[in-house]
Amino acid sequence: MKTALTTPVNSNQTTQTSQLIPASPTLVENPSTWMRDGYSPTEIILAAAILTSLSIGGIASVIVAITGLVKTLVPVLTFHGKSSSLEKT
Repeated sequence: MKTALTTPVNSNQTTQTSQLIPASPTLVENPSTWMRDGYSPTEIILAAAILTSLSIGGIASVIVAITGLVKTLVPVLTFHGKSSSLEKT
């Protein structure tokens, strides 16, 4: 069984024409203006990346310093604790 799709033809069809309206020109700043004024997207992304890496480096150095301090103090504190308990006996 063969089925076909048919579209009825309307004898009253009209053709509409439309006029293309030119778009208003958008104001795009010159990239050199961005660089001169400090608003370049690349410049902003680069500054954010540098500040992020510096802050991560700063946090890492604080963690390393605290770890070094703990490694230094724990043996000293445990040694003093053992020697004072030995003296009591």
